[in-house]
Amino acid sequence: MASQDGSMLAICDYPLRIVRLHPIVANVLTLCKEEHTYEQLSQATNMPLKRIEALCDQLRWKGLLEAGPPLPPLAWPSVSIVIPSYNRAKELERCLRSLFVLDYPADCLEIIIVDDASNDETRMMLQHLQQEATAYGLALRTLCHEKQQGAGIGRNSGTEVAQYDLVAYIDSDCVASPGWLRELVPAFQDTKIGAVGGMIRAYDRKKLLGSYEDVRSALYMGAYSQRVSLKGPLTYLPTANMVVRRTIWQELAGFAPMLLGEDVDFCRRLLLSGASMMYIARGVVYHDYRTKLGDFLCIHAAYASSEAALLKCHPAERRILLLPPEQASFATVLIGGVWGIIWLTVQSFWSGFQSKTFVIAMLLLLLVLLLSIFSTYNRLQKVKEYGSVIIFPIVMKATLRSHLAYTYHLSRHLTRYYTLPLFIVCFLVPPVFILLFILCGIVIGVDYIRLRPEMDVGRYALCSLLDDCAYEVGVVWGCMKHRTWKPLLPVIKIRVRR
Repeated sequence: MASQDGSMLAICDYPLRIVRLHPIVANVLTLCKEEHTYEQLSQATNMPLKRIEALCDQLRWKGLLEAGPPLPPLAWPSVSIVIPSYNRAKELERCLRSLFVLDYPADCLEIIIVDDASNDETRMMLQHLQQEATAYGLALRTLCHEKQQGAGIGRNSGTEVAQYDLVAYIDSDCVASPGWLRELVPAFQDTKIGAVGGMIRAYDRKKLLGSYEDVRSALYMGAYSQRVSLKGPLTYLPTANMVVRRTIWQELAGFAPMLLGEDVDFCRRLLLSGASMMYIARGVVYHDYRTKLGDFLCIHAAYASSEAALLKCHPAERRILLLPPEQASFATVLIGGVWGIIWLTVQSFWSGFQSKTFVIAMLLLLLVLLLSIFSTYNRLQKVKEYGSVIIFPIVMKATLRSHLAYTYHLSRHLTRYYTLPLFIVCFLVPPVFILLFILCGIVIGVDYIRLRPEMDVGRYALCSLLDDCAYEVGVVWGCMKHRTWKPLLPVIKIRVRR
């Protein structure tokens, strides 16, 4: 839309942003109302192709332009696939058979298995599959560790002997979709990209925990492609589905010798080096999650225990709890108000109806409304600085959406790390149970609607609570192991928007 001074503005309602546009940029955005290639945009605007590519890239990361998948390269680059494995003969065989039928030129691939001192049937199985790989025209190589060294070191061993510059990592308990590499590799036509990750879904969604992991696992990065950044919201990619430039791997000296969390550490070092990293919501790999209750709890606790080790490697990467005044006040009044109303209602149930319950409820709802109106007024004042006119309902809607989103994220932060402590406090202070119920209800309700898991809400709630409790046990375990309590204590920041 145009401002009062005639300049063009782009308005995004979530989060509410107004961006003043150069006429060239406004023209490009207007053209992109319909799908166009870089070449078509270059011809339509009489701009050099490289400049159009750079401009569209900037608009994409500012959230003003949605990009489709990159076009396939003129010639497919060669890729080395590295698979570390320990005592997973059956799972590894299933993984290899999925790689044999990849929709990718066989003469551009090599598969490197790193046997991390397995003592099952792995070696016999690999000897059997060697002939099958040859029949598919694939090069299959095996490295053997004399002693178990972990998946990170296994990836290093495989990458050291890799022949090609692109190295794809997949875990032995995963199954690649036919288009795995074909959908990820084109991203490397951008020379700034150092690594790319694809989507990870559950291999077995018939079991309860498998269906839960399909949409809530730490390996599932979401349904939308996005850039990975140290400032979030996406800060790392799992190595169960990742393609890396071997030159970048060499510059970073490979993966750290960590039993858990080595992928998070690698991604942080890669981003600090100045290279770019992309998550592409395609190139699917199916992960065979642990679906037995004991295994599920143990693996989630083990993953969480790596927080302390990662914090020692990256002390500046402390967990941050943002408390911006407007949003924090809204969330506090809303959660506290619902908490008070439920508690007073419970008391009234036993002692009869009390008018003060109704009065307090109305006052709290009025306070929430006043906070929303106040925030909306502040935003309208800022909008006027651009010489633009936006009607009140649009700003009000964007404000409420922002405040409710913050309420969810605050609740998620608290339930992820403090569900068990709050549950223990409930026995000493019963009203705290209502607070815990509200916080968990917000998180579970929003996630259930947003993620749409293939189960009823009751079963999803149970899985979510077990997940959080196991995670909290793992964080404490890691803190005790590494003698630090910093992972449990976030850095509180108050961000004032100007």
